[in-house]
Amino acid sequence: MRVQKTSIKGRREGRVRTTTTFRTTAIAAIFAAVPTFANVFETDDRRLITPDDHLAFVGVITCSDTLRIPTGSLITTRNADPNRRFEVLTTVAHAFFTKEGDRWQNCSFLLEGDPTRAMPITYVVTGTSSPGKGWNDDWAVAIVEGRVSQDITLPTPLSIDLGGIEERTTAGASILLAGHNGESIPMLLSDKCGPQHKRSGSHNFGDTRVFNHDCDMMSGWSGGPLLLRSATETHTIGVNSTRFNPVVHQTGFPFDDRFNPNTAIRVDEEFQAAIHRLAKNGAPIRLAEGTAFCTVGTDPLC
Repeated sequence: MRVQKTSIKGRREGRVRTTTTFRTTAIAAIFAAVPTFANVFETDDRRLITPDDHLAFVGVITCSDTLRIPTGSLITTRNADPNRRFEVLTTVAHAFFTKEGDRWQNCSFLLEGDPTRAMPITYVVTGTSSPGKGWNDDWAVAIVEGRVSQDITLPTPLSIDLGGIEERTTAGASILLAGHNGESIPMLLSDKCGPQHKRSGSHNFGDTRVFNHDCDMMSGWSGGPLLLRSATETHTIGVNSTRFNPVVHQTGFPFDDRFNPNTAIRVDEEFQAAIHRLAKNGAPIRLAEGTAFCTVGTDPLC
């Protein structure tokens, strides 16, 4: 199989430099080539995204003053402005902020990880501006400049709990998580997984803002959409956020919600309301240069 592997790094003054190499390899080599800690449970089910997966709305976020490239995903709503000249993006707050609350600058969204399709991010609403402290509100909704979704079917947001998910998967729906490994492209998919029940003593027990899930992932998958897909609809139900004990966990260990869960921030009412508001009205603030930021609970415009 011929695999394109691209590293995105060295961004200065908003420019993205890429180095691309081609090699003929098995898909396992993609994962072996990235020396970082991964929370992979039992059999690694990450695989390349193909056109048949209909995930052309997924990509990566780059900012000029960091080498990190988290994942993001376009989204729409039924009340979205049909004449808009922008797209709406979901990801995590720590795509734009450090744990301490310092902000990255000059950020863009690269559809499908392609640097030639970079779209400037002009406005961001977040659930927290300090992801290290408010990590269970670690979500973000952003406006990206330009319209690309005329020929792409976008997911819609759905606020749903684990019981509702199980009803739909029993009826034939599936769970997907999209992302990528570290600072490497291509985009990948984990699709034999999903949110898991929490037990007494588990991480996030009693916290309805967060799903514990067993989708295989590692650094770079932050912000990736957790999707619920049926034969007729695709919904974003969360954004991938953290992994517990990645240094201690060894690839192949079984999932244990008290020890090594991966987590996703659930699309709750507040998160969903931000998506609907931006899809309908666009950004309430537009700076001449750079990105305007707003954090829910601290600014009335949010």
